[in-house]
Amino acid sequence: MGNTILLADADQQLVTMLKSLLTGRGYVASHAASGREVLEHIGKESPSLVIIGEQLTDIDGIGMIVKIRKSYSDVKLAFIANEWREADLYQQLTKDYRVELIVHRPLKPSLFAAQIDSQLKNQAAIKLSSGSEQEEKTFLTLRSRFAEVLPTRIALISDAIELATIDNTNKDLTAEARRLAHNLKGTASSCGFNLVGEAASHLERALVQIQTNGIDDLAGAWGEVTLLFEAVAQQAHSELKHNKPTQNQLEQLADDSAMAKVLLVGSEFFIDGKEALPNGLPIKVIAASSTADALEKASAITLDAVIIDMDNSPKDSIALARELRGMNGYESLPLAFIAKGAAPEDRIETTHAGASIFLDKPLQANALKEGIEYLLGVRQGGRSRVLIVDDDEDFSNIIAHALGKEGMLVKVLNNPEGCLQAMENFLPDLVLLDVLMPGISGYDVCRRLRGSSRWQDVPILFLTAQTELDARLAAFDAGGDDYLPKPVAPVELLTRVKVRLERARLLRERADRDILSGLFLRRAFMEQLNALISESDRYKLVFTLALLDVDHFKKVNDTYGHLAGDRVLAHLGQLLKRRFRVEDLRGRWGGEEFIVAFRHEGKETTIGALARVLEELRTTEFNGDHGEVFHVSFTAGMSSYPEDGRTIEELVHVSDQRLYLGKESGRNRIVGTG
Repeated sequence: MGNTILLADADQQLVTMLKSLLTGRGYVASHAASGREVLEHIGKESPSLVIIGEQLTDIDGIGMIVKIRKSYSDVKLAFIANEWREADLYQQLTKDYRVELIVHRPLKPSLFAAQIDSQLKNQAAIKLSSGSEQEEKTFLTLRSRFAEVLPTRIALISDAIELATIDNTNKDLTAEARRLAHNLKGTASSCGFNLVGEAASHLERALVQIQTNGIDDLAGAWGEVTLLFEAVAQQAHSELKHNKPTQNQLEQLADDSAMAKVLLVGSEFFIDGKEALPNGLPIKVIAASSTADALEKASAITLDAVIIDMDNSPKDSIALARELRGMNGYESLPLAFIAKGAAPEDRIETTHAGASIFLDKPLQANALKEGIEYLLGVRQGGRSRVLIVDDDEDFSNIIAHALGKEGMLVKVLNNPEGCLQAMENFLPDLVLLDVLMPGISGYDVCRRLRGSSRWQDVPILFLTAQTELDARLAAFDAGGDDYLPKPVAPVELLTRVKVRLERARLLRERADRDILSGLFLRRAFMEQLNALISESDRYKLVFTLALLDVDHFKKVNDTYGHLAGDRVLAHLGQLLKRRFRVEDLRGRWGGEEFIVAFRHEGKETTIGALARVLEELRTTEFNGDHGEVFHVSFTAGMSSYPEDGRTIEELVHVSDQRLYLGKESGRNRIVGTG
């Protein structure tokens, strides 16, 4: 028998994905959902590797590692973590418990498979995991897409040169012909049409000379331009003979990978389709007829928002919302419900399940689109968002396709004048920016963005056919983070974009997020809370603040160990993240204290929703560092804006007083008055 792998986790979606990945590479994969099953399986089968997730049905993942090492010293262990943790914990896992491999969600399947191959020395699979096949496929995809649009590009340049030749003193017509030749030069070479790119480069240089120099023989210069264009057209005709896309390639190109995916569940008027929102972001609507259908599609597709019709069965609808938010990667998935009206008790349940908005039936004109636009606007985390600002529509779409294939959400803007508005609507994590565009240069766009405090830190990559040293220096001087000259190798573009996105994410998390719980640190939470106060004051809205303290936390650390205490804090952080709405604020206030701000909600609803989190925490079993089972609870104090105060200091003070009252009254409770 070959290498055998035991998958130890209660997350069925993760197990299904890993089984498919590993069996396809020749491994024999088994599954155990409980700690008891894991220990029995290891005793009987002696697997080559045990891959342990965060949570089994009766024990958490780190507790499982501790138990395994007590009985089995030689079995190889790998750990899949949901969140980044303190370095000390990783050192203890690798040094004291000899965990061979620690990875983090969301998993990159190809990378994870290569890591497993390396651990088990599966040389045949390692050979298969080479990225060259995927790189070749990406390149062929771009080449085929460009072959489809090249004839139109040639025709546009022909028309522009004809107009400029007729009115050969019109600088605007010359500039337009030059712009089209410039764009063709970079795009053609990037997509493998090197001869076309080289010929377009000669054509652009001739047009630049006419544009910038006082040429005596203007008619002769335009005659040379005509000859150079004929060379471009001839090379295009020649290369297209060998690169005409097949029907199968065209079908593969017409995908929706760069579009926002919105799942609509349970209503007869929901149908699959593609369209654009009012802000121009293309979306794909995916209809699901049932809970099972919705979960299957959520597992197969990366979703950006979900809207659930709850009229048929409110209980099932709320259960589905909770299950979706409990799936890996969907902790911050925006949710909405459609109903004819919600009872107060349903309102509490849906707030707990994470509903951001209600849409009333019958839907008014554009209500569904506006609801989707709101949900996509409040999304935090999820797919990386890339804004491409380039007047070359074909090149932009080609790059959007390549980035979409990598799981990114992409918006293309061909008119740079609308950049600031697009930034506000789309909230990108990274901007790809061309230099030579009509009306305003990429350098000026970059300076505008860097002049706004909101966009000072967003990564900006220049992507242009201008390759001179002065152009590169000007890009960095304007505030750009990187410079990629066209033609650009698709694999290099993808790599640089991923590196910049990952670096920006890590910097944000280090500055704003608590590593253990994944929630805002106090400073970052205060910044968000200040903005919420300003917004609530401006629009005369309310919000609720809750301060939580884990009961008898020192006793947990002293009795069950500091690792067990960390597991409690991490679990509560995950509960707070998965419950409530995406736009609600969650933070770690310090030590065992947490803080939550419920945007535009009063205490009547939020006390009930928070009480459900307290009940979930009370019923959760935790394991001590030596395998002991224990339970915990928390005490919370709540305050309301503006009833209990109009400043952070006043609201926190009132919440803290009520938290103290809760402790004095026996803990394990939520106090909203007094």
